[in-house]
Order: sequence, then C-alpha cells, then structure tokens
Amino acid sequence: MINFLNKYLFVFMGLLCSVSLVACGEGGETNVIAIQHWKDADIRIETHPDPPLAGMSEIVIIITGAHGRPIQDLTVSIRGKNTSPWVQAIQDGMIGVYRRAIDIGEGDVVQLQVRLQHRSEEKILYFPLKLVAG
Repeated sequence: MINFLNKYLFVFMGLLCSVSLVACGEGGETNVIAIQHWKDADIRIETHPDPPLAGMSEIVIIITGAHGRPIQDLTVSIRGKNTSPWVQAIQDGMIGVYRRAIDIGEGDVVQLQVRLQHRSEEKILYFPLKLVAG
C-alpha cells in the first residue's frame, strides 16, 4: 500500500512541477520567424527581446547544416535597413551561432538583412520582423 501511495505521490508531484513551470512563462507574444535556407545550411533568427523593439535589439543567427551540425566557417553580417552599413556578427564559439546588437529601425515591420559569405560566394537573406513599440 505504501509503494502504491509513493508512486501516485511521485506522479502528482511531477505534474505539479510541470504546471508550475508553464505558469512561470512570460505569457507574452513571440515573433515567429521562418527558417531560411542557403546551399546546405538552415538559417534561423532569434531576437532579444522577443518580439524585438524598434531601435536596438540583439540578433542571434543560428546556422546548421546536415543533421543539425553547426556551420562555423562563414562571415555573417547584418543590417536593419538598406541605408545602414553592414556590421559583422560575432561568432559565439564554434557552434554555428553568430550574434550582434544593431539598430533594426522603426515601424511596424522591418526587413532584417543577413549577408552570408563563404569564400567567393555571397547570399543576402531577408527576414521580416514585426516590432513592438518601446
């Protein structure tokens, strides 16, 4: 009988912890940014904060190849609008993560531009970002 009660107590505590963790979330709206592709790479964007604010936001670019392996031999640059200069993202270790805080501009939606360079090849990808007022 005691083992039976311990088992159910353990399950109940697990469920209680799961519900508590879900309740601790911010509950705010997040930006859904579609993954884009170049050659064999998948390029995913995250913003901090999420959703991004007009003006300065940190942009994180995650680049993975076959089987989710990181791609780290790229030069990655970003800008928030056509008139802004390109700024090189900083590689965060050798894990296919590049990051940089930039002024992404103002408005309801901006087109974040990500330039990927590998040897003599280059590709510019456009990621629409819905901004929130700061």
